[in-house]
Amino acid sequence: MGLLDNILNVFLKATDPRPRYTEGRCLLYKNSVGGCDRCYQACPRGAVRLEGWRVELDEVLCTGCGLCTGVCPGIALEYPLGGIQEALIRGKGQIRCSKAEGKGEEVLCLGRLTPGLLAEAGSRFGKVVLARGDCASCRIGGASVPEHLSQMAAEAQRYHPVEVEVLEGELPGEKVGRRELFQALLGSAKRTAADLVPELPLPQEPEEKGLPAELRLRQLAATRAPEVQWPRIRVEEGCTLCPVCTNVCPTEAVRRVREGEEYVLYLQVAACTGCGACVESCPPQVIRLEAAPKEAVGQELELFRGKPPWYDL
Repeated sequence: MGLLDNILNVFLKATDPRPRYTEGRCLLYKNSVGGCDRCYQACPRGAVRLEGWRVELDEVLCTGCGLCTGVCPGIALEYPLGGIQEALIRGKGQIRCSKAEGKGEEVLCLGRLTPGLLAEAGSRFGKVVLARGDCASCRIGGASVPEHLSQMAAEAQRYHPVEVEVLEGELPGEKVGRRELFQALLGSAKRTAADLVPELPLPQEPEEKGLPAELRLRQLAATRAPEVQWPRIRVEEGCTLCPVCTNVCPTEAVRRVREGEEYVLYLQVAACTGCGACVESCPPQVIRLEAAPKEAVGQELELFRGKPPWYDL
């Protein structure tokens, strides 16, 4: 590939508003019982289509609001989170949308804020302040953004007790002057360029390799929380040790291994999103969702062990 092709690809990527789609983490693609259409329901512009057991995103209709990314149970839809995390850190937990006037760090739409971003910022600053414009008249996110933020803030509470305040208008502080405005625009351009590379959370803390950035942010926040309610599953008696739960898990949190004549189910707690795909899909219906304590988050737990009933057949 030549230099011109590389430049063209960078330009196309920079102007493409769509989030990245990882089909292997999509419950629709995983054939989870009940499927999933949360991204379709959340999209305010009809940019999401569910076709052929996968999600299709319309490049023309998508505005880049990010509402679909926060509701995706398998984190199959995602934007680079490093730039937004950095903006929250620079703003000391304060950020505004592109339609809110005044000073402060800016994100295109507050719909891009995920539970992990809110929880991690809350673990640093205690309170997160978000300034929004008139969502009802906005052509990016639309009227559903405030309710969406409430849902994201509620989910963030699982990982860290964060206080989220949403203001309509400016962030607290003086209005930005011309010099500050120019610096903000320059910083915005730099962040846009940086977003061309999939960013990960800032490396001040150890990271768990293999996890999506959103889960690493949640885990980072959880390490600073006095207690957490991280979702996990429990397998009850009656499990046949079939591979269905491992097949439908979008983040590979559940694994099934053979140890001698026994099969064992293990759960990597930090990779569990609480999506419920295994609960709905389990043939004997013996999987239950519950909350894991803080000390279990970094562990791999044994869920069930035994000799399958079909082993000697």
